[in-house]
Amino acid sequence: MKHYFITGTSRGIGKSLAETLLKDANNKVTGISRTNTIKHKNYFHITTDLSNLDDTESFFFREIENAEEIVLINNSGVISEIKRVGEIKNKDIINDYNVNIVSPSILANNFIKRYQRLTNKRTILNISSGAGKHTIDAWAVYCASKSALNMYSENIKLEQSFFPEKNRIQIFSVAPGVIDTKMQDQIRETDVKEFSDVEKFVSLKKNNELASPKETANLLLKIINNRNNFKDVILDLRNLNL
Repeated sequence: MKHYFITGTSRGIGKSLAETLLKDANNKVTGISRTNTIKHKNYFHITTDLSNLDDTESFFFREIENAEEIVLINNSGVISEIKRVGEIKNKDIINDYNVNIVSPSILANNFIKRYQRLTNKRTILNISSGAGKHTIDAWAVYCASKSALNMYSENIKLEQSFFPEKNRIQIFSVAPGVIDTKMQDQIRETDVKEFSDVEKFVSLKKNNELASPKETANLLLKIINNRNNFKDVILDLRNLNL
């Protein structure tokens, strides 16, 4: 059996990832999110609010014997407010860092702690963003948190090099591109006075340039299934020939 742990499975990319994987009877999926919309005999749901660090810290990866493969996909991400620094609520800054970088860091830490000694295929795939590589008006927290996720992932790759090759866990931090999700709805509804690039995102929707969660999920799973073909930690789906 292959075992997948995925955050944010209630909708969007996370739900599409889970549903795609569950088409194969050899896969077991554990979803980690606040709500559950999936019913399947191989799906297990853990109700967790990743903005609440007590919730995140209470989740522990179980022992899995004789697994063909074990994968953690840190998919959850959030922008609470699209506002410039000085106008953001402090509680939203805390919330977004907790969801975008603190909770993924804790989950990756616990995943490695539990499964480092194993010799089967083990992979961590963090869903990052192109926003982690450059500045965007009114996205300071989101950009900074995704940049931190990239660096955290690269550092894990370095640390894994000190373990015997048979015990190493592979890690990727992947920018999926612009996906047709609830987050995009929120972005397009922002007043241009608060977000100067809003028309760019309105145009992407109008011109059918948004990728679907389903097609994005399929591409992300291709990375996991062909992980030895990728030498870099930080990847962008738009630049890969998958």
